[in-house]
Amino acid sequence: MDRREFLKYSSLISAAGLLPEMAFAANGRSPEKIVVLVELKGGNDGFNTLVPYRDDAYKKLRPTLHLKESKVLKLGQGDMGLHPHLKDLMNIWNQGDMAWVQGIGYPQSVLSHFRSMDIWNSGSNANQVIEDGWLTHVLPSFKQGLHGISVSKDGSSLGPLHSPRLNSVSMQSPRMFVNQSRTINDITPVSSTPALAHLTQTQHQLYEVGQQLRAKMTRSLRQQKRTRSKGVLGHSLESVAQMIIAGIDSPVYKVTQGGFDMHSGQIGRHNNVLYQVNHGLSRFAHTMKQNGLWDKIVVVTYSEFGRRIAENRGGGTDHGTASAQFVMGGGIRGGLYGQHPNLERLDVNGNVAHTTDFRQVYSTLAQRIWRQHQHPWKAHRPIPFV
Repeated sequence: MDRREFLKYSSLISAAGLLPEMAFAANGRSPEKIVVLVELKGGNDGFNTLVPYRDDAYKKLRPTLHLKESKVLKLGQGDMGLHPHLKDLMNIWNQGDMAWVQGIGYPQSVLSHFRSMDIWNSGSNANQVIEDGWLTHVLPSFKQGLHGISVSKDGSSLGPLHSPRLNSVSMQSPRMFVNQSRTINDITPVSSTPALAHLTQTQHQLYEVGQQLRAKMTRSLRQQKRTRSKGVLGHSLESVAQMIIAGIDSPVYKVTQGGFDMHSGQIGRHNNVLYQVNHGLSRFAHTMKQNGLWDKIVVVTYSEFGRRIAENRGGGTDHGTASAQFVMGGGIRGGLYGQHPNLERLDVNGNVAHTTDFRQVYSTLAQRIWRQHQHPWKAHRPIPFV
């Protein structure tokens, strides 16, 4: 195997030290709860997603972009509503399985895409630089073995799962992973040099993991019906559903929907990406319910920042601070959490003040899903959506 082949194969798996037995639970069962992280990449406009349709400042500062009350899907709480393209997710709200977290952000917000996403991925303060993803602080203590799977178009985005301490797999789809794993030949690890030991051990582990994933996923994929999911997010969530149904022992999955950076022409573009979110997540929820798995699922959305409340001259919105995100699943306590930001009190840059620290969500998941109480955000009060 030459260097080019090794790099191709090693892209199937992200973390050193992945052991072959980690792909499946020892008792054959999947984790009690499965967290699906949905990254809304580009900075989602929270004010046109969770809409304060009766807020006078909202309508004044967005003369062309505000959503009219007659079109908003009203939640029946706090004069808030959903974007009309989230109509299928509105059914999940009505069933009590969706929670919205308002005014989410962090102090001294950074409005650079890459830097702010690093902060969200690591759970750090704005003035800290931490390489490891925030899940490093909870998952190794929660379980041994496989910690998470990222499914993305390029098969490389790990985000919160990025760390040498986490055993994480990155792939484009389980079908592609299974097919690519067939090309990997087993090799006996050697230790004559550290570099050769690492290379041969990695190939051996890839072979072993590929064998086990192939055995379990091949049977499962043969039995499962192909659906007609649309878009990148829909296909990624279909892959996640296939692996959950197959019983892959992963407590976390991560998927991404891009296209949320809208400095101009926002109306049509935001309609489109929210339609993708609505379609992908509603089909995923339906599949989980059909298979009796909905009560095990906790879907958590996040984005690197929100948008400013005032529209710009290009018919769009610029990078902003506080936003809104939602959590949904069969065991979620539905409702509105946090405080809607005061849209009349803006800083010198035209940004609202956040009212909920994003690390409260991490603290909630750490303590109430994974029962881990020693973590960097334990001072942040959990949000009672679970």
